[in-house]
Amino acid sequence: MKSKLLLIILGIVLCVHTEAKTDPKTAPKIKVACVGNSITAGAGIKNRDKDSYPMMLGQMLGKEYEVRNFGVSGRTMIQKSNSYMKEKAYKQALDFRPDILIIKLGTNDTNPIFWKYKNEYPKDMQTMIRSFKQVSPAVKIYLCYPVTINGKKFSERDKVITTEVIPMINEVAKEVNAQVIDLHTVTANMPENFVDNLHPNEQGAHILAKTIYKALTGKESTHEIQPFPGLKGKWKGYERYDFTYKNKAATVVCPQKALEGNPWIWRPAFFGVFAYADEALLKEGFHVVYYDLTHEYGCPKSIKTGTDFYNNMVSQYELSPKVVLEGLSRGGYYALQWGIAHPDKVACMYLDNPVCDMFSWPGKKREKHWKDFLKHWELTDATPETFKENPIFHLQALAQHKVPILAVCGDSDTVVPFAENMKLVRDTYVELGGPVEVIIKPGAEHHPHSLENPEPIVDFILRHQSAYKEKQKASPTL
Repeated sequence: MKSKLLLIILGIVLCVHTEAKTDPKTAPKIKVACVGNSITAGAGIKNRDKDSYPMMLGQMLGKEYEVRNFGVSGRTMIQKSNSYMKEKAYKQALDFRPDILIIKLGTNDTNPIFWKYKNEYPKDMQTMIRSFKQVSPAVKIYLCYPVTINGKKFSERDKVITTEVIPMINEVAKEVNAQVIDLHTVTANMPENFVDNLHPNEQGAHILAKTIYKALTGKESTHEIQPFPGLKGKWKGYERYDFTYKNKAATVVCPQKALEGNPWIWRPAFFGVFAYADEALLKEGFHVVYYDLTHEYGCPKSIKTGTDFYNNMVSQYELSPKVVLEGLSRGGYYALQWGIAHPDKVACMYLDNPVCDMFSWPGKKREKHWKDFLKHWELTDATPETFKENPIFHLQALAQHKVPILAVCGDSDTVVPFAENMKLVRDTYVELGGPVEVIIKPGAEHHPHSLENPEPIVDFILRHQSAYKEKQKASPTL
């Protein structure tokens, strides 16, 4: 009886252990490295971060994969020419230690000034493959045929691809047990999908990604070109896109129908937390955007990073140049700091129990957060006498631009006390002539944030976004 009981217990333990090992939430991602030239890098494509074929391949493969683009324009396989193996990206790809390696080099090699070393091509390809196998012995290799070169100008080079490069790739593939992906046939007779007979546009890159996806998975892809990069999902019934921008998490949730001018509300912290206003704004036609700067305490470096993200959203995705800033708790500190740096880019601000003074929160009593604050601001210590970067000292620019601020605060907040934070900002902003409204929640603590009926918040934002649109119509240079 005891032995049977021990066997049952052992079986349960083994099952739990097996499940833990295969849990997709904890399993490491399959790493895919795309090595290549300008076609891999995405030359000729407006938004390479979204529409180069490696990025679209990552969208197709999904969350179990991590696909990185290591393409470098103008590079060759042949080492006696513009060799890819001389590039920083080559070392970065090796350091990535991929599980899957996709090599697409050969188009530039067909240039007559390089192809005179054609006998080096197969040998150099094997050298590259060996280098990846040294760092990732189990790496799976895929060798891509170069795409078709269209037009009479390059007809001789395309002939070199079909009669010389492709046979060499086939021979190397046999020797190293690699799989071949035919990107030449699928790009034949489609000059409309190339910007210059050589580089594919977004539609051409999409075909490359779908072809590679099928080679990797054995399945046809139903993927369509996305409005935003990353993994497509749902949030509150709306299309959601999760991606990484400069090594930080970003999320964009799209309305079913965007308002004219593509207005957006940007959270730098706590995506989806007490998001009543966000959900209501989606219904009105706003994009909801998150870029994770939660733990950087509004330091100068984080302001620059946030500005890069803002510029990317405006230039690449045509979101409104006037953003609504949303700051909950410590996110309010970032929103104020970014707004102070860029008052001309802010339609209005919605702050919720916002941190406005680092000495109130985190303060020295929250030791870990205080040390993080000092580290990000590159300080060894800070006192109210020496640290003069809290927003209360720098509201003039916001006031001059008449940036409207709405704050929702609990009068019993002991974590981020109103009297030590938003009250000081409100009083100073009023003195400076800045427009500010405060909604006080009687008896409310730090949580819950927002208003379960967010109508006052939404009305405030719509009112000031509309005011910006009216000004823009009156003066299109705004």
